[in-house]
Order: sequence, then structure tokens, then C-alpha cells
Amino acid sequence: MANRDDVSRELAKCTSCDSIYAARQWPDGEIQLIGSGSCPCGSTEFVIVDDTDSEQAGGSDEPDGKRDPDRDDDPSPGRTTAE
Repeated sequence: MANRDDVSRELAKCTSCDSIYAARQWPDGEIQLIGSGSCPCGSTEFVIVDDTDSEQAGGSDEPDGKRDPDRDDDPSPGRTTAE
């Protein structure tokens, strides 16, 4: 059995649908989702997401990578804002 310190918490991407989940990676390389054994799409194959994956995915729309605090990111269709 692996020592708790040998297991790391990671972000894992489903190889079928590219959904991202919290996961544990075991010393032998096995990746297990936290709270579930499989993706809702049915896949049980995952890969670890690294920093370059999140940068390529466009973690921010801003050119400098920082979010504009005045920007309204709420996609709710009926939401109104006072201006």
C-alpha cells in the first residue's frame, strides 16, 4: 500500500471528452478521480493536466493573462447589471 505522502493530488483530463477533474496520482502512475471511478461520458482513461495545457486552453482572455475585474463574466441570460 502506498504511503499517503506518495500520492499526489492533480488535475486530470478525460481522454475521450477532455473534461477536467480533481484526481489522485499513485506512485505507479495510476490516475483515479476523486469521488468517482469514471467520467460521466463512460471513460476510465485520464491524463494529468500540466501548466502548459491550461495556458494553451486560454486560461484568460486577456493578453497579459490577467482578468479584468470590471468585466462581467456571468453568463446568466436574465441577469441585468446597473451601470
